Amino acid sequence: MSKRKGKHAPVEEPPAEDQQADPAGPEGDPDAGGAVDDADELTKLRARVQELEDKNLRLVAEQQNQQKRTQRDHEQSLRYAEASFARDLLVILDDLERTQESARTATDVEAVADGVRIVYEHFLKVLSQHGIEQIQAVGEPFDPSFHEALMQQPCPDCPAGTVAQELARGYKMHDRVLRPTRVMVSAGPATGDAERGQE
Repeated sequence: MSKRKGKHAPVEEPPAEDQQADPAGPEGDPDAGGAVDDADELTKLRARVQELEDKNLRLVAEQQNQQKRTQRDHEQSLRYAEASFARDLLVILDDLERTQESARTATDVEAVADGVRIVYEHFLKVLSQHGIEQIQAVGEPFDPSFHEALMQQPCPDCPAGTVAQELARGYKMHDRVLRPTRVMVSAGPATGDAERGQE
């Protein structure tokens, strides 16, 4: 009995190796996609580092310039700190020049002396306006912070250790001594004076 040939379903042949789909992408490397992402990230990081370095350099340069400006301003302030005082002293100089000119032709000595007194008082006023004052000495207890002892002598009217005489006037500016007063310090009454005082 002959077999009847029937129609068979076509058998699908597996695709060739070079025709199979590559899940890794066109490059055929399963890590290719990740490598591209890593390269992009590295480029971004390098750009960010460069940006931060540039910013840091600008900040350092700006700080250095600010320090230079501050130092220059400070030096200028110190250099011209006495400008106001100097202007006031120029007024005193004008007074002295006028007094000197008057003294050359004056016949009245008292008038010249009066002019000198006015200039002197004006000068003290200017000093006071700038915080400069005379240091009181005579009759005060000797204080090495304000007085410089040049000699010590007996004084019948001064207790020992007090300033008996002012030899060169001292000055202070606010609470700082510009120049101590040079003084003679009392050693107390002499022996004979002390004995007479006890009689």
